[in-house]
Formats: sequence, structure tokens, C-alpha cells
Amino acid sequence: MRFALRLISIPLLAIVLVACQIGPTDRPVPSVSQIGSDLKCSVGDHAFEDAQAGWGFCYPGTWKYNERANQSASPSGLDLTFDITDVPCASPSPVQGQPTPRPICSPGAGLFAFMIISTYDRGGAPSLAAWAQSNLDKKLTLEPIQWGNAIEGGRLSDGRRVALTPQHVIMLDLRAGFGNLDLEGAMSARLGTWKFLI
Repeated sequence: MRFALRLISIPLLAIVLVACQIGPTDRPVPSVSQIGSDLKCSVGDHAFEDAQAGWGFCYPGTWKYNERANQSASPSGLDLTFDITDVPCASPSPVQGQPTPRPICSPGAGLFAFMIISTYDRGGAPSLAAWAQSNLDKKLTLEPIQWGNAIEGGRLSDGRRVALTPQHVIMLDLRAGFGNLDLEGAMSARLGTWKFLI
């Protein structure tokens, strides 16, 4: 019986030793590109990129969002809507022997807003003004702005922003009422992070 136990325990010991060996520390490179990995976001910001719509941008790292896609009728295009909430306080991990750490809250914790990013076909329009003239209310005026790497950027008199890219026109519509998340302040400060892909 002892001999049989020894005979079984030797291969079992070898298997355990092999299983406990430290493997290579190099991590494999992901085969799927990471969302927004090519955007230059500030520390604490996160990146969002939609390659199909043809754009990406940085947003505050404390935001959580629910995204929905809808077709728009006039002008014809794609609307991506974002229900945004500034996440409530985060609790740091406790350190043994230390008192429980206090939660860390962002100034707008729990506040919310709504954002619509519309992507329309440029349709051969030679300029942003020409596209706006043929697709939007004629009463709207357009003030030129810098917006990421857009060919042309503008702010409409109703507050929406529009960008002309080689193939598309992108419209940013920020909606937040009094006392809600300061979406205007956060997104206008990050207009330079936008990258238009097509």
C-alpha cells in the first residue's frame, strides 16, 4: 500500500510543481482595437469612439452613460443619444489598520444631462454654411469655431455645434436644464479632443 501511495504521489507532485511555475510576464496585445485608444485624453478623462459614425471624443471619467442609436428623418442621418449621469461618490479601498476612508465625490455627483450627436451625409456641400443653408432652418446663424480636426466647425444660434468632415456633417446637441449636469462646460472644454475619422 505504501509503495502504491508513493507511486501515485510522485507524478502528482510533479503536476503541482509545474502548475505553480511563473509564466511569461508579457501580456498579449489585444486583437480587437480598444475604443478610443487613439484619442489624446487628459488624465482622468475617458475616450469614446464610434468608427462607424466616424468620430470620437474625450469625456469626464466620472460620467456613466446609456447610448441609443436612432435614424433621423430630416435631414436623413444617424442620431446617437447619450443619457449621462455623473456617477455618485466612489469609496476607496480600506487599508488594514486605518479608519474607513471617506467617499470621494465629484462636484456634480448624481447630476444628469442628455446629449445627441447626429451624423449626416455631407452630400457634396462645399462648405458648412452651404450645408446648413440647404438642410436647416434659414433663421439660424452660424458662428465659426475650432472643433477637433474638422475641416470646418460652427456654432448655430440655437447653441448646437456642427462640424464638416470629408464625408459627413456632425451635429452636437447638448441638453441640460438648470441645476443639472454642466454638459456645456464639460464638452466645450473638450472640443479640441474630437477626432473625425471620415
